[in-house]
Order: sequence, then C-alpha cells, then structure tokens
Amino acid sequence: MVASPSRPPPNIVVLIADDLSRFSLGCYGDPHVRTPAIDRLAAEGIRFQRAYATAPQCSPSRSSLFTGRTPHATGTSRLHAPLPREVPTILEPIRERGYFTGVFRKHHLGNDFARRFDLVGGNDMPTAEFFRQAPPDRPFFLWVGFNDPHRDLYTNYDHIRGEVIPPHDPAKVTVPPFLPDTPAVRADLALHYDAIHRLDRDCNEVLQQLDASGRARDTIVIFLSDHGMPYPRAKATLYEAGINVPLIVRWPGKIAPGIETSELVSSVDLPATWLDLADQPPLPSMEGRSLVSLLTGRPHPSRQYVYAERNWHDTWEPTRAIVSKQYALICNCRPEVSYRGSLDHVSAPVWNILEAEQAAGRLPPALAEMFHSPRPPIELYDLVRDPHELINLANDPAHASIGDSLLLELDRWMRATNDFLPPPASFPEIRQEGKLTMTRMLDGPLPKR
Repeated sequence: MVASPSRPPPNIVVLIADDLSRFSLGCYGDPHVRTPAIDRLAAEGIRFQRAYATAPQCSPSRSSLFTGRTPHATGTSRLHAPLPREVPTILEPIRERGYFTGVFRKHHLGNDFARRFDLVGGNDMPTAEFFRQAPPDRPFFLWVGFNDPHRDLYTNYDHIRGEVIPPHDPAKVTVPPFLPDTPAVRADLALHYDAIHRLDRDCNEVLQQLDASGRARDTIVIFLSDHGMPYPRAKATLYEAGINVPLIVRWPGKIAPGIETSELVSSVDLPATWLDLADQPPLPSMEGRSLVSLLTGRPHPSRQYVYAERNWHDTWEPTRAIVSKQYALICNCRPEVSYRGSLDHVSAPVWNILEAEQAAGRLPPALAEMFHSPRPPIELYDLVRDPHELINLANDPAHASIGDSLLLELDRWMRATNDFLPPPASFPEIRQEGKLTMTRMLDGPLPKR
C-alpha cells in the first residue's frame, strides 16, 4: 500500500558513469573534453571537488550507494559479488514512502537486487519508458547506470571509433602526470574522451526526457561516477584518480546555481541523503550522513575523513585508504607483490607502453615503483602540494605524526565496520611505545592482539 505523503517529496534521478575520474570533465577543468550537458548540469547546481567512492571497482562501489555502508560490511567487497538478499537498502523505505522506482542499464548488484525495483529497464528498454509509466501522483526514483566510458576487456576502445564526430584530437588531450606522454597514450586518451562525450549525450537524452515529463522542477538530479578512469594508477587503486569522483547535484529552487564545494563527501552519504529527501530516517546500519543541509546552504557538520577499500578484482590486492582534508594514507596489505592493475587496463595499450618505458629506464621514480616488489606497506601523500600522489612521505620524519594519526584512525574505522582484514595499528606492543612506526607496521608477522 502506498504511503500517503504529508508533503510531496522530490523526485530523484541518479545518473552514474562507469570508470570516470573527477578531472575528466569540462566543468572540472579539462578544456579539451566535450561534455556540454554535464557542464550545464554543474552550472545549474553544486559541484563537489572532494567526493570519494568507497571502492575503485564497479559493484563494490555501487553497493555503498544503495546501502550507505562500506562494501566489506555488506559482503560485497569482491568484484561481481551480488548484494545479499538480507542486506537492507534505501529502496524498501522509499517505496514505503510512495516512490515509484526504476533501474535502467547497469547496476551490477545481481538479479535478486533488481527485483527490488518497480521497473527494470536493462540495456534495451529506453529510459523514456520510465517517464511514461511513472504515476503522476507519486514521486519517483530513477537510477540510470551508463556503460561509458568503460573500456572493453577485449577490444579496448575500438568499439567507440566513429561514434563521435568529430573525434577528439590526440594532440589536445590532457595527459595526467601518472601516465607517460607518448603518441600512443594520447591516441588512447582521445578515444576515452570520445566515450565520455557519448556518456554526455546519453545524460542529455535523459535530462530532455525529464524536461518533457513536466516534472523537472520537482526533481533532484545527481550525476556521479562509480570510480576512476580505466588506466594504471586509477581504476582498481586507492589513489585519487581511482576514488575521487565527480559529483554534481541539481535541485531547482533549492540549490543555488554554479556552486562549488571542497567539503569531504563519501558515497555512503548519498543514500542517507535520498532517505532524508523522502522524509525517511536513515537505516540503523548506515555509516553515511545526509547532505541535504549542505546542498541547501544550511550549517552542515564537516567530515574529517573518508575511507576506501580495494579487495579482489582480477587479483587479490587488499588495500585500505583514509583521506583527510590535506592527506591521503594508503595501507598495502600485500606489500610482497608489485602493483597489479585490473585486466581491462593491464591488457590495454597504455600498460604496454608503461612496461616499455620502464624497461628503457625512462619512467620517473613514482611510476617505476609500480613494477617494484616489495611495495611500500604505507603510502602517505600531501594532496595540497602533490595532488597526483607522486611523492610518498611515509618515511619522512617530518610527517611521522600525521601518518601515525591517520593510521590509528584507519584502524578505528576498520574495527568499527568489522573489516575482515586485521586492523593495522592498534596492537598493544606498538601502542605501548607511545608512537607508531609505519615502516615496521607490516614487516613480518602481525603482533598478537
């Protein structure tokens, strides 16, 4: 039975990209990629600079967007793991509130999960069908999971050739500092830009359908990505390029246009926000907090930290990270092995170029370190002075207290969320010393707790 709302809550539309780093959009400062629809959405709402995914992988990240919990707390830390039937999501309470719910294209959380929606569109049903079926007297929740700009495992970006006219010019792409600037890398990035432009066109189509429905003024639109770009040191890693994602929110009459914020935000905050919009309390197990006050310009408690995890993707590479307003600390829990990327970019041209540059001795130290074994158990970066995380400060005595405090906070979070990995810091032998020694944290067997 549909609940009788005391006041009409807003409709909610979620547009989620697949494999897109924050900096790869025009509204986030890339002057060469063509994203007019997303840029316009940002001009009409609020743009987040410090929004973080809970994982740099598709399904673990997406599970957090429906549960408000970190992946290891819901049994979804492994890539392709379906969301367990017994795990509560936002869908149950918002449907109780009267929302008509729909999921189109990619959700990546299993067939049982899809059955929680009123309408399942898949890849074949046009999203216009959702607006046709949505009852005019009920609010709606629509999730559209785009496949772009995901790289194909076998054909890379060959499937995108000819899709965008004119194609992006390899000479006019922005090569991030963690990739070598070669003609082949530029050519591949140009195809990545083409896939981003196709994503932009698809977003624009949904936004036009929303306008045509006559319900745009009563709808909050959220655009984000599940994690970062499909390149080394991005996707499937806990570096900024892997977990710092675009987040844009438009809410006519509620959010002032053209706002930018540097507040720390985690993807676990978004489901709490959607429940708040629907006048529903947060789920008891939620780790996130509603962003409604921040969106509407009211006082909002600032986050001090966000957290992220990486577990099994194509390889077993358990990693944990904590990000503060200035620093990022990454804990590599298998330091004995060298960097292992995901198959869809390790099998791509850029990885072959990295290997060739490494063999020729031309890679800078930060990139060459990907090929070294063992890896540093702890990495610490100053995101203000070193936004691309090329200078590891973990062994710098001047940053020891900062690293130690972040490690203790990461330990606290892992314990609070029942992480299956042993927490790294709070062992009695270390705490009795009065300080932590990051370089010995994973050196040999862990002390008994």
